[in-house]
Amino acid sequence: MSGERPVVHVLGLGPGPLHLLTLEAWETLQAADEVLLRTERHPCVEELRRRGVRLRPLDRWYEDSEDLEEAYRGLVGEVVRRAAERGTAWYAVPGHPLVAERTVRMLLREPVEVRLHNAVSFFDAVLSVLRRDALEGVLLLDGESLAEAGVRALDLRVGLMVAQVDSRLKASEVKTVLLEAYPPEHPVQVIKGAGCPGERAEAVTLEELDRAERFDHLTTIWVPPLPEAEIFDFRRLVDIVARLRSPGGCPWDRKQTHESLARHMVEEAHEAVDAIGHRDWDHLCEELGDLLLQVVLHARLGEEEGTFDIHDVLRLIIEKLVRRHPHVFGEAEARTPEEVISRWERIKAEERGEPSLLDGISEGLPALLHAYKLQSRAARVGFDWEAPEEVLPKLREELREVEEASRRGGEDLEEELGDLLFTVVNVCRHFRVDPEIALRRSARKFAARFRSMEEECRRKGRAMEEMSLEELDSLWEDTK
Repeated sequence: MSGERPVVHVLGLGPGPLHLLTLEAWETLQAADEVLLRTERHPCVEELRRRGVRLRPLDRWYEDSEDLEEAYRGLVGEVVRRAAERGTAWYAVPGHPLVAERTVRMLLREPVEVRLHNAVSFFDAVLSVLRRDALEGVLLLDGESLAEAGVRALDLRVGLMVAQVDSRLKASEVKTVLLEAYPPEHPVQVIKGAGCPGERAEAVTLEELDRAERFDHLTTIWVPPLPEAEIFDFRRLVDIVARLRSPGGCPWDRKQTHESLARHMVEEAHEAVDAIGHRDWDHLCEELGDLLLQVVLHARLGEEEGTFDIHDVLRLIIEKLVRRHPHVFGEAEARTPEEVISRWERIKAEERGEPSLLDGISEGLPALLHAYKLQSRAARVGFDWEAPEEVLPKLREELREVEEASRRGGEDLEEELGDLLFTVVNVCRHFRVDPEIALRRSARKFAARFRSMEEECRRKGRAMEEMSLEELDSLWEDTK
């Protein structure tokens, strides 16, 4: 009938022998005038031929294509053309049509009517070999997709089934990814010919996986889940904090509130900054963990109070990052960091409906950082000196005002010193120096030299408090 789409019957051949075909699939195969085969590398193909089923293998696409994606496009194109020419085509694939069958997924997007004829899948056959119920949890991937996606594709709490590991090279790629998450001695099973008369499972360690020729197109790797005690991920941290806060948990953790934890958040952030200043990356790694703990603790408190939970925290920051980076996740363009910052602040102001450019800068920030942010924000609308050298006369002016205020006495000395510090921050900003880092560096330098002075005094058997200022100055210069 005019306007009707061509029909493609997609048949699953099951995992192996002919007896695993469904009755529906068998009757459809017998009725077809010709069946296009994705590959003739399947245990039941010869038996089908002996029984008179007319088969046309499409393996040449694998031989003539540069990669699998090109081969799949060629296969699907031929099936669609066949259906268009005759109105109906029959296409047979190993296993189940919707279990690890890339070509069928591609066919479903073509302008044809796809009629699926179900089958036993290799997944069923492997579960049978393992004597495992799928409800215990199974993550199914193929070797190609695991190698491409990497460790982020894994869920260590459920068993992993890696299909289509057809060579030692592919096994090596899979092993490389798995070793990022599992220990080398983790047990795995190499399952060959699941569902076929000669099916077998070989137990090896992950480290030994690719050390022998044990792979073909019917090979699947089974990786058991890790014990909870060996998993170190964000979910486990959330679970541990929940346990600490629960009845029977830790008395100290159960007692905490948002208010009591606030100072710890600040302390951990400063310790992380200190580790960065010392370029102590091992210490920074530890401090970032402490800082992350504070985030999870506050999220747990929010969940208990019914105000928010860790999923809300993650959702809000993810939405914000995507929304404020339209040059990455949208159609906008940004060629320089300055353009990115300008757009970020504009989007931020639109979100909050802020009447002032300075709104949204927290007064709870350390004073140096607060001043730095105020100046940077004002500079975005041109309220700024044009060159760093132009700020220096202002610094000398503020210093003179401090000197005059100190001679007069009175409360205005605090104000003038504040102006001086504010101008110093401006100088730092114009010379692209972070005032917080610069001051911390000078403080560390002072502390190191002062400790050297103390050590020298101890070596000489003298007490610093008994020395004159001239002696201390001399000792300081010697230490420098």
